[in-house]
Amino acid sequence: MFKKLFTLVLLFNSFSYAFVNLEPPVIGEKKGFDGEVSLGAKFNSGNSDTLALGAGAKGQYSQEEWLVYMIASYSYGESNDVIDTNDGLLHLRYVHEITDTAYDYEFFLQTEFNEFQAIKSRNLAGANIRRDFSDLPFDKFYLGVGLFYSYMEPDTITAIDPIYERMKLNTYISLLKKVNDIFSITYLGYYQPNIEDFSDYRIFQLIQFNTSISENIGLSFDVLHKYNATPYHGIEHTDIRSTINLKYKFK
Repeated sequence: MFKKLFTLVLLFNSFSYAFVNLEPPVIGEKKGFDGEVSLGAKFNSGNSDTLALGAGAKGQYSQEEWLVYMIASYSYGESNDVIDTNDGLLHLRYVHEITDTAYDYEFFLQTEFNEFQAIKSRNLAGANIRRDFSDLPFDKFYLGVGLFYSYMEPDTITAIDPIYERMKLNTYISLLKKVNDIFSITYLGYYQPNIEDFSDYRIFQLIQFNTSISENIGLSFDVLHKYNATPYHGIEHTDIRSTINLKYKFK
């Protein structure tokens, strides 16, 4: 009973952004379909009227030599009846092993929008090679490198806020460290420079502190850091979010 009450208190006093678990997917670790949903909410009434909602979902289908997964997330918020958060993302990735090596190749597609970063749409298509470093003191550790095409359109196209079409280098670290049977730490970090101008780059970092409540239910404290060296006019370079998420896994 105490665990249930504690979970609800944390959930409804957290920020509204919901992240699914982003530990590195491993080919051959499991077979068939599995998934996860993540929920968050916040409501205040009185001197400050605040409503915030967030949801995330992940589905993965795995076979012995390959896997495919999809991630979706959406966040919405209001403060004193004024919308201050409205963004969403959809990501699809296919991963296939390179036989008898520590390498896999990946193809991915992504689309997203963020009203308060003036992004009407940002669409990505790319490919990576990733390497497994299982000899390091982590339960899972991958380094990836690749290229992707990026199309980004602002809410209003102007001379100072044009449509950007770029080819970008994609580099990332993805790891999982299990502290004990119920607690683990996940980290995913991207560095994505424009191949024609390395001063034009994006950084994405997400660290998750995960704990299990039951076999299917978990709780995580997530911290997200995003940096865009060339945002649209009037938009901050840095975006930091922290959240406590309630997560449910299913098969």
